[in-house]
Amino acid sequence: MRSINIIIVEDNEDDLLLILLALKKAGYEPNYTQVQTRTGLEAALQDKHWQVVISNHSMPTFSAPEALETLQESGRNLPFIIASGTIDEEFAATIIEKGADDYIDKGNLSGLVPVLERMLGS
Repeated sequence: MRSINIIIVEDNEDDLLLILLALKKAGYEPNYTQVQTRTGLEAALQDKHWQVVISNHSMPTFSAPEALETLQESGRNLPFIIASGTIDEEFAATIIEKGADDYIDKGNLSGLVPVLERMLGS
């Protein structure tokens, strides 16, 4: 198992578990923290040597664009991947122009590991 340190911006426990399962099936041992707010993400970014941020697109009190902005304001240079079941191509293009590294469809998490490995140079 390869260890990976991830911040997961997610409000749905089932989706969190599916992301973790996809990583474990691919041979990763995820060390993660789950956040749901700007304050939580700001605190997490100060806490540990993270390798990547995976963010849900839309939550009741926080969103992927806000999470990306928080990451950019922190000065940390981490890959930022959006995981969503509701993202359209126009939004995806816009958020990538703003600095997101990639996006994956939550309905097909098989794309997560190849994206991660490309981002991390694995």
